Amino acid sequence: MSISRRKLALLSVLGAGTLVATAACGGGDKAAADGSPGGGLKVSYSTPVASQPSQQLLTNGLNAAAKELGWSVNVVDANLSADAQVSNVQTMIQQKVAAIGLWALDSGAMEGAYAQAKSADIPVIGVNSTGQNVSSTVWWAFNLCDSADAPFKQAALQIAKIRPGGNVIVLGGPPVPSIQQNVKCFSDAATAAGLKVLNQSDNTKDTSAAAAALTADLFSKYKDVDAVWAYNDATALGASTSAQQAGLKISDGTTPGVIIQGANGDSDAIEAIKQGRLTGTWDPDAYATGMTVLKAMDDAKKGTTGKNYIVTAKYWDKSNIGSYQDPGTLGYTLQTLPVTVK
Repeated sequence: MSISRRKLALLSVLGAGTLVATAACGGGDKAAADGSPGGGLKVSYSTPVASQPSQQLLTNGLNAAAKELGWSVNVVDANLSADAQVSNVQTMIQQKVAAIGLWALDSGAMEGAYAQAKSADIPVIGVNSTGQNVSSTVWWAFNLCDSADAPFKQAALQIAKIRPGGNVIVLGGPPVPSIQQNVKCFSDAATAAGLKVLNQSDNTKDTSAAAAALTADLFSKYKDVDAVWAYNDATALGASTSAQQAGLKISDGTTPGVIIQGANGDSDAIEAIKQGRLTGTWDPDAYATGMTVLKAMDDAKKGTTGKNYIVTAKYWDKSNIGSYQDPGTLGYTLQTLPVTVK
């Protein structure tokens, strides 16, 4: 099964694992079920690909919030098909659901469906996606770079503090705007912090194996590298593998060695930090993201729209990894979510 560039790009943003796992996905089925059957409002969410770990966490958050509100939520898997997602949202409109949430595979393709939803007085909540008729958007904080404390600006400052004037390799991914924006956010902040960007390369295949091959050549060429910043955990873990094969030690942020930072808070990355194979990862908190989608729906039904709900990202490294807990056990409520509303 071939995977198009658009699909690969979405996998990258979502924190995908291997392409083999993705190719094995089923398509178009309901991915998760009820928050509270038979009571309250009925809402729907279109997940771009239900098989991905971050999307499964997001779905768990949706269901937890639905239970708290006494709503029921139906989650439908677009399975990386923009056409299927358009069709799914149109079906939701026909079913007269109270609200719709989605992480858009193609925002442009969704505009017609968004307009239909608005005409039917159905609020649409985007996740890391916007549109003319999107009521409000829930953001992962590290997909934004508009404040001094933006996560990837913080990442550059962290490295500069540990390795002042250090040499950095920057690893991007497939050529899509959100990834390119994150790379630019970090690179500009790194330069401003006095770091030297030795090389910026892209892991376009978005696998750990491809990242390992890519960075093996880079570590051979740039023997004085102090840090590697990678746009996702799969890429960071690949870089870690090749660094160790090159005889380099991985720094825990305080020890000698190369600093390697990833993003997405994947379970493999959490384990690698515990084992000393990765310096750190930025966790977007997908579980809280799911709950926040329901919060934004609730607000929209009460007349509050046009908002950006920014879910706080957390950086995990050796200093705090011992306190890591499964996000479903953190006891979030709609009133205690780690979210800033603007």
